[in-house]
Amino acid sequence: MNQATRSQAASGLPSFRVRRLTEAEIETVIVRAGGKRAHPDADRRTLRGADFVLGSSVIELKILEDEGLDKSERQQKLAKLFRERFPARPTVVLDRGLLDPQGQRAYDRIVEGPVKTAVSSARQQLRQSRSEHNATSTVLWVINNGYSSLSHDALMELVARRARNDSSDIDAVVVSGAYFYSDTFDSFFLWPIDCALIHLDKPFQNFEALRASWNRLASDRMTALLHEPAATDGTKGPVVDLSFHLGGVTYVMPTPPMGRESKFFVNGRPRNNSTGITSSPPVATVFAGLSRYEWTEFQRHHRLAVSSADYNEWTAKEARAKSECGLNPFITTPVTHVGWWKWARQQPKGASVSVHRYASDLFQEKILLVINEARERTADSILPRRYMLLITEEIGQDLAFDVSHLAEVCILPDGSDQIYKVWTDKPMFFEQALTVAAAEAIARGVEYVLWQKDKTYAWS
Repeated sequence: MNQATRSQAASGLPSFRVRRLTEAEIETVIVRAGGKRAHPDADRRTLRGADFVLGSSVIELKILEDEGLDKSERQQKLAKLFRERFPARPTVVLDRGLLDPQGQRAYDRIVEGPVKTAVSSARQQLRQSRSEHNATSTVLWVINNGYSSLSHDALMELVARRARNDSSDIDAVVVSGAYFYSDTFDSFFLWPIDCALIHLDKPFQNFEALRASWNRLASDRMTALLHEPAATDGTKGPVVDLSFHLGGVTYVMPTPPMGRESKFFVNGRPRNNSTGITSSPPVATVFAGLSRYEWTEFQRHHRLAVSSADYNEWTAKEARAKSECGLNPFITTPVTHVGWWKWARQQPKGASVSVHRYASDLFQEKILLVINEARERTADSILPRRYMLLITEEIGQDLAFDVSHLAEVCILPDGSDQIYKVWTDKPMFFEQALTVAAAEAIARGVEYVLWQKDKTYAWS
């Protein structure tokens, strides 16, 4: 099994865990609603029947314990489905809404495996118990206890569709679950329960009683949570990003937004950084640019600083370095003899004082200035005539999932934009991409960098 990767808490605070739902708790819900076990002697029976009787309905319980994205075969099928539609993306979000109707149907077939199994098993058990109890309706109750990559609404739709397509022995389906979301400080719990009728002439008469009893379980659980010791076995953590890697591509199911900004994490909820990048890596190749006059000045005063027989040889070195450049952009930084000599005298004894080291220091000063002056592009922004535009998609809880795009924008006299794509679909988080964007701005002689963040899949 190629288990999907779970994002970890990045706040430094201990992770909170909750007990999983048990069948014993569900039986208590049924009893409180006025129901009972359908077959108290189930362990001695040859024929398999449903689990419960409530009013005139028999109910078969199916609890989804496993995370569907942990299945290697399912990962491969999802990767193939999305890769065909997004061939250049380094990170692909497993969002069903990104697919066309045909793709959505294929998506449903891939993720519905446990649901299909549950429906197939339940229909036989319900058919058996209906005859024994003279029930007027049969109900399949599916509880999501561990398939966190399926939302309540998505699971509801899948269960209802499979019941309609696969069986005439299921009259209604009930779907519920306990969903836990946390940033390690704030925690939110959702306890949804819904019913869908498969056969309208055979309603589930006691659903409201079941709903009330389910809500009581939720209330009891929340009260007990304040008094329970830290749990270990039989527990689960909050819903987190699930991801897997295939063919050099990351496929991710991002955690849903928590719904409101954190009042504790004032700078935004903390995110992981599994990239390993904690400081800016080199973003450009820098070469010391000398005019003929400056080269002559170096020759007169510090010949060894520019080891070239003549100025043509120096410019040839620059051209060769540019053609062999392993890190783009290639940036020629103008250097003067006076400036270099002043800088060289300030360096520690034994330090390198080459003209290229000086050019790199000048570049460092300039790129920091460009980064510090970079501004967010908003609807109210006054735009310069020419600027670099950086767009970063924030995806889920890990900076490693983020994708960035860079373009040069020129505003024409008629007010329209002329856009030159520099690069797109780069696996870069914002701070990393901003540094690269600033280097590109310097290389192109562009004074301004503006940025936007696409938070469609951001964790907030």
